[in-house]
Order: sequence, then structure tokens, then C-alpha cells
Amino acid sequence: MEPTTPVRHRRAERYQNPEPQEPVRRVPAGEAQPAPEAPPAAVPGDRYHRAAPQQRVTRRELPAQDAGPAGAAAQPRVSHAPRPQFSQRPLEEPPETMDRHRLPPKPRKPGKRKLPNRMPLWLTITLCVMALVIGGLVAAESMMRAYIAQRVQERAEAQQRVIEAYPMVYRDLIEQYAGENNLQPAYVAAIILNESSYRTDAESSVGARGLMQLMPDTAEWIAGKLDVENYSFAMMYDAETNLRFGTWYLGYLGKLFQGDPTLVACAFHAGQGEVRGWLSDPSLSEDGVTLKLENLSDGPTKSYAGRVTRDYGIYQALYFAPPAQAAGGSAVPDAALLPLASR
Repeated sequence: MEPTTPVRHRRAERYQNPEPQEPVRRVPAGEAQPAPEAPPAAVPGDRYHRAAPQQRVTRRELPAQDAGPAGAAAQPRVSHAPRPQFSQRPLEEPPETMDRHRLPPKPRKPGKRKLPNRMPLWLTITLCVMALVIGGLVAAESMMRAYIAQRVQERAEAQQRVIEAYPMVYRDLIEQYAGENNLQPAYVAAIILNESSYRTDAESSVGARGLMQLMPDTAEWIAGKLDVENYSFAMMYDAETNLRFGTWYLGYLGKLFQGDPTLVACAFHAGQGEVRGWLSDPSLSEDGVTLKLENLSDGPTKSYAGRVTRDYGIYQALYFAPPAQAAGGSAVPDAALLPLASR
């Protein structure tokens, strides 16, 4: 039996044709090789045509007559199958529709990419510090503005409370009769506020009546001085009559005590005889003409005179301040903005 040579398959040739192949028949030595099959013709227009797979290489032993010298080992002879013939037709260009979804390559910038310029560290720190300082100044200014606005509003509210506590009723009558008796309208308004709080029907426990709380004997005496006909004490409920009598009496006291508002207030409350006795006392009056409230003993007259002199200044600032003073700001003195003393 003649020996046969095993067939070796190349690794790449195993995957060229996945179809099942016919088993390779071993041809004995001396038998003619069958002619290889011609490759299939290329189909026109088939650009992806693949040629027939290459025939596997087989090896067979040389015949005995072709052997070498005697005694030499027989050398196998390799027969190669003819190479497949590929179509020589040039490939056609692919249609444009095949490349419509293909993104164009991004152009590359030549050279090294430059980094953005950076500020020096000291400049960055300086700018940050300046920003913090400016922010602090803006915040401080805002707080100062808010504080000033709050203070202005508080002062306006306090002034409104003062105006409500110091009304000015019957202003025309007060100015008229105060001018006739050489008096300050603000002083007359302070007397009326402390006597009756501008109530025409006010009457005290001792019988005083009206806005300025005139006593019956004092009102009758004043009516005689003013030559009032058909006088009656009930006329003191009339605002104009009461103001006429009261301002005349204040003017009379002002002539007696040289226009001193403290002495006039004390005499209007306690009587002119009582005040003359205080002026004649060296422990109360050093010169016999003026009288200091701190020298008086505590009592209704001292408290009354203190309130009248205080309210006199407030009324003067609220309603009778000069135009230049009123244009400069609030006409209410700072003392009037404090809590009002009890009357």
C-alpha cells in the first residue's frame, strides 16, 4: 500500500468559505490529477463579487521512477492549485447617498493650543479686597439711610402726638383778644389747656367755669371793669365771653407783675394777694420782684405754674414760630418730644 501525505490547512483558509466542503480525496501515486474547475464568471455591476476559493494544496509522493538516487528517501512533491482569477473591472464610485450620514472629520488646529491669559495673583487678591470694601461701604450706607429714615419717622410720629396733645381751638378768638390785651397767644393757649383742656362746659369743684375757669366773684369784678350789661355768671359758658374776660384779667396781672409769665401764672391760679406775700418773703424772692419756682414749696400752684411755662414754649414753637425757624426743620422743641408730664 502506497503511503499518503497528510494535508495541512492554513489558518486563514479555514474562514474563507464557511460552506461545507467535500472531503479531499487522496490521489495515489501515478494517477492523473483531475483538471481544476474554472472560477465563476463575475457578475456585471457586482462590486462585492468574491472569487472562487482557492483550491486546497495537496501533497503526494513522487512516483518511484522520479525518485532520486537509490537508497535516498523519497521527497514529497507539492502541487499548487491554480490561483483564482479576479475580475479586472474597476470598482464603481459609491453613490452620494451612502455618505450623507457620515460626519465630516473635525479640522485640527495646527500647533499647540494656547491657554487663556491669567491675571497675576496679587491683582486678583487686590480686586477681591476692593470688592469687599466697596460692598461693606454700600451696606453701611444702606444701614445709615435706614436708621435716618427710621429716626425721621419716629420724630414725625412724636410730633404728631404732641400736636394731638396740644390742640389749638378757637385760634382766631385767642389771637384777637390776646392782641387787645398785649399778650402772647401761645401763653393764653397754655392757660386754657391747663385750666379746661378747651372745654367750654368745664366747671371745677370750687365753682370756676368755662375755658379759663373764672371764679364767680372774679368774673363779676371783670364784668364791671368792661361795662358789660345784663351780666350773669352763666355767660362764662360762652367761649367768646370767657376768652374776653380771661384775657383781660391776664393783661391786668401782667401789668402788676411786669409781664413775668411765672408770676402771672401763679397769680391767676392762687390770686394776686398770695403772690405779693411770696415776693415780700426774702427766703422766696431775693429782690422782691422775681420769684423762682424751686424756692416755692411743693403744691398745686407750683405744679400749675411749671406746666403753664412749659406748654407756653411748646405752643409758641408749634403754632407761632417765625417763618425762618419753621423752615429750618421741626418747630417742636426736643423737650416737647419727651413723654408728657401728667396734668
